[in-house]
Amino acid sequence: MKGILSVIILMFSTIIFAQELKDSKWILKLNAAQLVDVVSYPTLQISAERKINPYFSVNAEFGYQLYDFNKADTILLKSKGFKVNLEGRLYLFKLLKSRTQSKTSELYVGLQLFHRKNQDTYNLKFISSDNNTLYSDDFGAKKTAHGFNIIIGNQISVSKKLVLEPFIGIGSLYIKTRNSDLEYDEAKHVIDIDGLSSINSRLESNTGNFTNFCWGFRIGYRLQ
Repeated sequence: MKGILSVIILMFSTIIFAQELKDSKWILKLNAAQLVDVVSYPTLQISAERKINPYFSVNAEFGYQLYDFNKADTILLKSKGFKVNLEGRLYLFKLLKSRTQSKTSELYVGLQLFHRKNQDTYNLKFISSDNNTLYSDDFGAKKTAHGFNIIIGNQISVSKKLVLEPFIGIGSLYIKTRNSDLEYDEAKHVIDIDGLSSINSRLESNTGNFTNFCWGFRIGYRLQ
């Protein structure tokens, strides 16, 4: 993921022209990467950035789950969820020399606080140690998560209106998972290897503190 993001940043940094832009206090954005987020769940995620001064801004973001990738036979919980985050960011070159005009490429670092919650129905295939039989189990999962990320990004102004914003981040999160209608028992059953990587994160045993990695690509419109 980081390699792909580096290519995107380099590509757009080389094609834009070196013009100076008048500062605008508001930018509205769409987080395009969240539309196809298969790690947690896809959302339509919109944000608004407000410049407080030339080198500091606040970005507030909200996303709502529109669909899911799961194909459970029996729907126990209807797919729904949301994501919210609040980020304070420093534009590094502006901080060092605040009187300079904004350029087409502005590197920034940010502290992001986030909260997300969703529910869905999943399918788990497991083998019973008693009779070595393969079972298929549809179950519900409700998850909440909150934490923080340290963000590094680049705000690229393609024109006076259009903004592109690739970013990556690392942080910490606490996840709480609760299951319903789950027949699988880790003391008696073994998860079928084909579903092991994706299902483990849906079980109650997933509750706890974890390191969090994030990346994204926002497309923005600068208001005058």
